[in-house]
Amino acid sequence: MPFNTQGYSMKYWKMAGLAATILLVLTFPVYLLRVAGSMANAEKVEAVYFTGRESCGECHKKEFDLWAGSHHDMAMDSATENSVLGNFNNFEFVCRGHTHRLYKKNGMFFVNTQGPDGNFSDFQVAYTFGYTPLQQYLVPFPGGRLQCLPLAWDSENNRWFHLADTMYGCNTVKPGDWLYWTGQAQNWNSMCADCHSTNIKKNFIPESNSYQTSWSEIDVSCEACHGPASAHIEWAALPEDARPGHVNAGLLVKTKELNNREQLNICVRCHSRRSVSGDFDHRHPELLEYMVPQLAIPPEYHIDGQINDEVFVYGSFVQSKMFENDVKCSDCHDVHSLKTKDNSNGLCLQCHRPDIYNSPEHHFHQLPDDGGQVFLSNRLKPDYVKGSGSQCVNCHMAGKYYMGNDYRRDHSFRVPRPDLSVRLGTPNACNDCHTDKSAAWAQTYIQKWYGIKIRGHYGETFAMARKGDPGALPLLTLYAENELFPLMIRATAVHLLAGYSDSAAVAAIEKALDDPEALVRHSAVMGYRTSNALLYEKKMLPLLNDPVKAIRAEAAIRLSQVPGQVLGKASAKALKAALEEYKNNNLYMADFPGGQFNLGILYDNTGKPGLAENAYRQSLRIDPGFAQAKVNLAMLYNRQKKNNEAEKLLLEVLAENPAMVEINYSLALLYAEMEKYDKSRYCFIKTIEAEPLNSRALYNLGLLENSLGNTETAEKHLQNALKTEPQNFDFLYAMCTFYVQHKHKEKALHYSEKLKQLFPENPAGSQLLQAARKL
Repeated sequence: MPFNTQGYSMKYWKMAGLAATILLVLTFPVYLLRVAGSMANAEKVEAVYFTGRESCGECHKKEFDLWAGSHHDMAMDSATENSVLGNFNNFEFVCRGHTHRLYKKNGMFFVNTQGPDGNFSDFQVAYTFGYTPLQQYLVPFPGGRLQCLPLAWDSENNRWFHLADTMYGCNTVKPGDWLYWTGQAQNWNSMCADCHSTNIKKNFIPESNSYQTSWSEIDVSCEACHGPASAHIEWAALPEDARPGHVNAGLLVKTKELNNREQLNICVRCHSRRSVSGDFDHRHPELLEYMVPQLAIPPEYHIDGQINDEVFVYGSFVQSKMFENDVKCSDCHDVHSLKTKDNSNGLCLQCHRPDIYNSPEHHFHQLPDDGGQVFLSNRLKPDYVKGSGSQCVNCHMAGKYYMGNDYRRDHSFRVPRPDLSVRLGTPNACNDCHTDKSAAWAQTYIQKWYGIKIRGHYGETFAMARKGDPGALPLLTLYAENELFPLMIRATAVHLLAGYSDSAAVAAIEKALDDPEALVRHSAVMGYRTSNALLYEKKMLPLLNDPVKAIRAEAAIRLSQVPGQVLGKASAKALKAALEEYKNNNLYMADFPGGQFNLGILYDNTGKPGLAENAYRQSLRIDPGFAQAKVNLAMLYNRQKKNNEAEKLLLEVLAENPAMVEINYSLALLYAEMEKYDKSRYCFIKTIEAEPLNSRALYNLGLLENSLGNTETAEKHLQNALKTEPQNFDFLYAMCTFYVQHKHKEKALHYSEKLKQLFPENPAGSQLLQAARKL
């Protein structure tokens, strides 16, 4: 069996894109029928425009007064004596050995701090950003950019602090780094603007690498949630008996008589961790038309779904029993002032019986003294105060500090699970207060109070799945398919199923491609893989007509290497349109390294290597440490026979990211193609040492050893690959050809018969069986 280095190197290394060989008739899944009506209505909306808050206050004074002074009202402002909270009275702030000076000049605010080159310079503060518990400051730069200063004002303790101290720990963020304050991670236009102002249009211009960002109001005003008000004002001007009753008072966004999901969809576009692919349009409420929420996976979340990184409520709330039981944001928060309606247990006792839940028999902690202050615990103030353990939020809404001093609670409303802390290393509410005790100690009290029975938790299944444990598959499949589980958990389960090549996992993902929930379908599109090209196209092609843009676009990039002439006219047209959406989505995100990276994939897959190389280079200009852009650029160079450049990039990635063991696999393939077989073998072995179940590494090392005449070693690796995936066509084919080549008749017959049995439609099994019989 000769070792074909050309086919060997690229078949499993490059981005997926499969050749079409058959014309398929598109089917229209049930979810398309469910949403078609709402989409049609959206297209009928006449042009409306934003009118500003002044047009709202006269008729809606109560709501306007509640909003005034709220976090929405104070989300952003011009820097003036009234809006600036920080001490700019020629104040010197010393941090990490450097002295920063904050001062005023001619009624304007300035800071002397390190600039883009690392040298100290003076910068004018143009805008305030936020109000409490901290206020940040925005500095204008060429190209329409606004950058967030790393110096922030603690408005609760009246002090300056450096965000790097609280966000990056001991790491030093240097000029040129993605995270440095003049870098893209701290850029207002792309990272902050859409949630701190009204009617934001980012207007990034890739050609000049500049912005023409605009807004209708500088803060989060009435129309940010209610939509443009021009038609509403016209409706309100009509005599009361002449007002049409079917037009939602002329507003695009319905805000009355909403169920919890409808209301949450108004809030989620800002109160979520997400990727954004376009300016928000109130006419299209489907989330995945303009954004994709972050799934509940590490590092953004702990493995059991608790918040870890800054995720902004949505992903935790939709995991909760509260959400599943129709609780909505406005049950706890005033939608105009944003304040919590009650800071005591009374908030929860709106629904939960006080005689059961507001008693020591439930929480087993002391009640506060009459009239005494209730202490709401947090991780910076672990000292126990009498009564804190009796407060619902302290046990069921543990939290974490972000941005240095902003304490935010987990909205999954979970039962404390110190037992999961013991097994999974996740946090729990008990040890938030009892920091001097262990999770095992806390679990003994949980069992004493509530019994020894322990419920299973999806976090345990997810932890197994992250390790590739096949024992997780049954429950992962259950979570993915059963609509009774929380949406976020279902979508996350589909994402984790993609880590398995088992036929049951593939079947579960195939089923999820037709799920009524867009987020589940999106996870399925992102994770679906099969070695059967015809089946892949059959499953993906209908999604080019999905009602949700994010799904159409992701299906398109995965079919982008299919020649249009073999798809048929209708499919080719759908693919072209969806690829244009994918392109536009990523042009919108072209100020992010990921946007340029995705454009590079698009151009590479559609035969535009020059544009692809430029896009990958632009991605690395924005974030020089973006490893995957270097990997894909190396792949591009490999296909252009620039293997020395490819090798240099991959070695660079491995040096910068030693934990990325998969780079050894890429290097192994590259060295095999370069006929540097000793180096190839070394990198394959390093891969297998780190990932013993990496079947592709085992398989390809087996092919390499066989080509070098090391038949005994080759057989061992090929057998191990097949043990990992017993029904893999390539691995079975390799075993058959290996035994035919080396004239092991009985084994050749055994594996050839198995290949024919598992893949009866493929003639390879019959052909190899005939060859084996002739041995």
